[in-house]
Amino acid sequence: MQIFDYKYRARRLKDGKIVKGMTEAPSKVMVDKFLQENGMKPIEIYHKKSLLGSLSRISFGSVLGERDLIFYLRQLHSLLKAGVKLNEASEILATQQTNKLIRRIFFGIYYEVNSGSTLADAYKEYPNDFPEILVSMVRVGETTGNLRSALEDIIHYFETQYRIKTSIRQTMMMPIIYLVIAAAVGVFIFVYVMPQFESMFASLGGELPGVTQLFINIGNFLTDYIIFIALGIIALIVTFSLLIKRSTKFQRFLSYLAIKMPIIGQVTKLNNLSRIAATLSQLLNSKVPLQECLVTTYDTITNRVYRELIIEAQKNVNAGEYMSAAFEGHYAVEVVFTRMIAVGERTGDLGRMLHNLSTFYDEDSTVKIDRVRKLLEPVMMLVIFSLVVVMLLAIMLPSLSYSGSLG
Repeated sequence: MQIFDYKYRARRLKDGKIVKGMTEAPSKVMVDKFLQENGMKPIEIYHKKSLLGSLSRISFGSVLGERDLIFYLRQLHSLLKAGVKLNEASEILATQQTNKLIRRIFFGIYYEVNSGSTLADAYKEYPNDFPEILVSMVRVGETTGNLRSALEDIIHYFETQYRIKTSIRQTMMMPIIYLVIAAAVGVFIFVYVMPQFESMFASLGGELPGVTQLFINIGNFLTDYIIFIALGIIALIVTFSLLIKRSTKFQRFLSYLAIKMPIIGQVTKLNNLSRIAATLSQLLNSKVPLQECLVTTYDTITNRVYRELIIEAQKNVNAGEYMSAAFEGHYAVEVVFTRMIAVGERTGDLGRMLHNLSTFYDEDSTVKIDRVRKLLEPVMMLVIFSLVVVMLLAIMLPSLSYSGSLG
């Protein structure tokens, strides 16, 4: 669908003021509706050709954030529940959107739906913004004539995953923030504070304590080789980024490390098993074939170890064997996870069993993540306190030594 730039003059209804502006839309009609949705009465709308505007429409990666997607789906569900037709609901959501990058996508969805495409096919045109699990569940909902129910299920799924992910991210960010602050304070003391003691004691002919001399040496090293250190850090970051993108072995090593690390490993395991159970249960309960469920679940997981487990599960399903055999006895999988899947497969009620497993992990995640957060706080405080004590000793010992020599 083509998007054009339009200039407009309009009267703001709340105060009668004439306003001018520029916006994007597929047609003048859409600009008119957009202005009315935002409390303005159009006076003049005309097409404006702009090279800069055309260039600004080139985007990379995803535009819709997780919160944006959840909010959009909630609005769509509410409109459909109120009896609004799908094409009208898509038009309303597009015209009331103020973020122009998101508005382009919503206009595209409206155009596809209004042209006769299904909502699932419209979403498929924007793979970076609408996950495969959403496309699959919406397709099932449209096929069965129960789109509202499918949207309700997918909203619950996205909200739960977002809550868990946000909680984990906040827990993992805490030690990083502590360490960055500690490193910044340390560098400041090494580079700016400790050299003052060196010059002072050099003029007095005194000998510095070992810990103070060590800090001074570190500060001198940082000062003398700052350019090489900066280049080394940049080279390390670039190399790390390239290895993550291109080396499967390196990805697997990092994934293995994330699972095996103390404290963090439990969170990593919880996050991935929860997502696998939730994704499979949502799709299976929507009557999506198991093989397709596993393909979609693979796309929702980033940890290489769990991706390989899902590939093994696919091979088992293709060979007519139980999926649970791929997870059995693996270091990255909890026993309860394997057993509940095995029971579901043997009783022919895998969808319900995975739903129960997903609910169990949702409840367990809050407890375990909170426990990890409470455990990390005293550990990080102890680390910071130890660094502060060492730095204070390095600063105070020379003064005490000097005072003692005078006495």
